[in-house]
Amino acid sequence: MRLRMFAACLVAAAAIGQAGCSIVAPRPVAENPLLVPSADFETVWKTTVAVLDEYFDIATENRLSHTIVTQPKLGATLLEPWNGDSVGFDERLESTMQTIRRFARATVTQAPGGGFVVKIEVHKELEDLARPDRAAAGRSVFNNDFPINRSREIVGPVPVPNGWIRLNRDSKLEQVILQRIRDALFL
Repeated sequence: MRLRMFAACLVAAAAIGQAGCSIVAPRPVAENPLLVPSADFETVWKTTVAVLDEYFDIATENRLSHTIVTQPKLGATLLEPWNGDSVGFDERLESTMQTIRRFARATVTQAPGGGFVVKIEVHKELEDLARPDRAAAGRSVFNNDFPINRSREIVGPVPVPNGWIRLNRDSKLEQVILQRIRDALFL
């Protein structure tokens, strides 16, 4: 009974949080790629790295190819409000019900008319398991800890499980990151 009350309160709080305030106008959408009218590459690069580091751990920074790649990070759930990588209630609910991970790729290139162009891509992936992890259903009847050892010859190519299924790009998180870069550069 308490669990149902807790779930009902959680859903009600999320619904109230989604309603928002209708007095405040929404911020304009940041274009992806974002045009930064600055002549200083170092400032744009360091700002992009700092903002990406707020959401992900940086895997590689390559100034020669002008790319920044982050480590994959598991999506924040409803019970992790301090993590900002799941934007909105729908994304948090999806990350709560399934294992979702995200990683980002940023490029900072010189714009043809002067300044720099910052492009952010946040990719979202779903975990792909061969069978449910830690599933105890049926273990009391059939124990598979010591299977019979059989040797078989495999004919043809064997499909290897990928582990993660590429979903789509997370445009909401891309917008949040671009807004943070815009605010940090005072644009």
